[in-house]
Amino acid sequence: MTPAPAPGRVPATVVSVLAVGMLVVCLCLDLVNEPADRARSSMGWGTFSALAGVIAVGTAAPVLWRHPRHPVAWVLAGTGLLWSLDGLCESYSAYAMAQTPVLPLAGFAVWVVAQLGAFLLVGLPTVLVLYPNGRLMKGAWGTVSVLVIAMACALPSLLLFAPMSIVGNEEPLPMDTGMPELPLPEDVFFTLLRVARVVTLLAMPLAVAVLFARHRRADDRERKQIRWLVWAAVVCLVMAGLGAVLQNGWVVSIALVVALSVTGVSIAIGILDPDLGDVDALMGGTIVWATVAGLVIALDLVLVATLDALLGDRLDQRDATLILLLVAVTIYAPVRGWISGVVHRALVGRRGDRYEVVAALAARLEEAGDVRDQLPALATEVASAFKLDFVQVEVFGHGGGAIAATYGERPRDTREVPIRYGEEEVGRLELPARGVRSMLSKRDQALLFDIVRQAAMAVRSARLAADLQVSREQLVLAREEDRRRIRRDLHDGLGPVLGGVAMRLDAAGNALDRDPETTRRLVAQSRQDVTDALADVRRLVQGLRPPALDDLGLLAALDQQAERLSSADLAVDVAAEDLGPLSAAVEVAAYRIASEALTNAVRHAGARRASVRLVGNSHALLVEVSDDGAGIAADVVAGVGLRSIRERAAELGGRTEITCPDGGGTRVRAWLPTAPTPDLEETT
Repeated sequence: MTPAPAPGRVPATVVSVLAVGMLVVCLCLDLVNEPADRARSSMGWGTFSALAGVIAVGTAAPVLWRHPRHPVAWVLAGTGLLWSLDGLCESYSAYAMAQTPVLPLAGFAVWVVAQLGAFLLVGLPTVLVLYPNGRLMKGAWGTVSVLVIAMACALPSLLLFAPMSIVGNEEPLPMDTGMPELPLPEDVFFTLLRVARVVTLLAMPLAVAVLFARHRRADDRERKQIRWLVWAAVVCLVMAGLGAVLQNGWVVSIALVVALSVTGVSIAIGILDPDLGDVDALMGGTIVWATVAGLVIALDLVLVATLDALLGDRLDQRDATLILLLVAVTIYAPVRGWISGVVHRALVGRRGDRYEVVAALAARLEEAGDVRDQLPALATEVASAFKLDFVQVEVFGHGGGAIAATYGERPRDTREVPIRYGEEEVGRLELPARGVRSMLSKRDQALLFDIVRQAAMAVRSARLAADLQVSREQLVLAREEDRRRIRRDLHDGLGPVLGGVAMRLDAAGNALDRDPETTRRLVAQSRQDVTDALADVRRLVQGLRPPALDDLGLLAALDQQAERLSSADLAVDVAAEDLGPLSAAVEVAAYRIASEALTNAVRHAGARRASVRLVGNSHALLVEVSDDGAGIAADVVAGVGLRSIRERAAELGGRTEITCPDGGGTRVRAWLPTAPTPDLEETT
């Protein structure tokens, strides 16, 4: 069974076939019509109007194919069919009035061209108030939109019922149009037509105002859609200027076809895929081309007039053509380059030259060494490159704070672009969410991301420098705190004990001859005090570095710790691969991390089995402790033990990973660097 066609294919196919059919008939009639017959009937080539209609329908068909009920597509298709009908009636009326007798429907065809044809331009303001989503705006602007459509129909509606003599045909037609006319005096009709003409002309600026208001309220996608229509308006202005300057019938017709084609294509692209191309670059190129062409033509006209006044008949057409070509070739390239730079900078800033933007940012960041100086430089450079009125750069601190720099005044609506370094978000850019220059094409977004990456590297470097300074200060403070603690322990603990021992030994020496019993008691107390002092010394030494590491080595020390924590309910295994020589700091960190992880497994996990695995290579030592216990709940806040594990790894420039596998339990991994980071200057 043949599947039914898609809902949008039937209307798109029907209107396309009608438009193409009328174009074919127009072309046949125009080829048959004699020039004298066209001149007598005051009719031109209807093929141009029919071609404009086919173009309008052709651009509406893809939209109808995908969105069968889209109002803008139907307005465009209806306007195209009306253009095709107007061209058909123009060609047919010239042919019909040249026959004897006049062919049927000739009067109706003339009426369509002279009076119904006034509705040809009603579609433009209607599209402006409906584009891009096909709905009128809400509120007061919705009322203005309805008024625009009514005003656009004022003059065409009045012309429908005007006498043919008033419309423009001074000579009587050889047949009756058969259409109704209002029985009003001619002076009244002329007055009404003047008023209706003014009202209809005012519809266009109001429609543009509605489109501007819609642009201000639109989101990013709708703004980009409207930009396509603005580009079409620029092309239409260029075509109108070209027709006004050259004033040639064929040129005017071609310019009209080009303008309608560009308008229809831009509407279709805006509705279907506004990201198809860089509309800002397209608009800038169009303005540049039109400006350069206008300057070259104006200069040629001035030059021709000057040479004609100076040389007169001595300057023939061949010489004038060569001179004009030479002038055009000489000035075109430099003028185009200069105007292109001016137009693009005026429209979108320096974003068109990616190398210049990135180089300027690098120079600014190089001049500003501190992160507090780099942020204003970054904000200023982004605002300058993209010609934005507001930019805010914010960098996050490790402690939860943030540093921000702002360029310009904050608008009502903004959007944020994250600044990432790898997987870490180190800050964010805040840009205007509305306005013409806030529109970012794919090329602009790529440039912005290049800037953000470069800024992220600079911010990351500045943060690392600040973190390094903080780490140095913390190391100094920690060293002084350790010295203070050792001094306090020696002064308050070991010092008094040894002083007491010395006093007791003196007393024992004095009582040795006369009271041997007292002497033995004092010596026994001194021996106990010395034993306690030795225990305190061992405690101090173990706090500095576990003695087992020096006595047994890392692997044996961990075996000893595993035996100490093992029980009937918990079995602990220790394994190592390719340890190699390790620094004292790495040994202590690995021992402390493994011991803390095993202690957590014993105290909190309720595990029955735990394992410690050490894997070394030329760059780092992996310490992995896993158990089959209860794991760590997602809502549990890290305690002192887990924080201690992370801090010990971070002190050496390493990292940690604490996970709960799907099978249960907890796995703690710590990577500890075993080789120093090479100095960049030495390796260069």
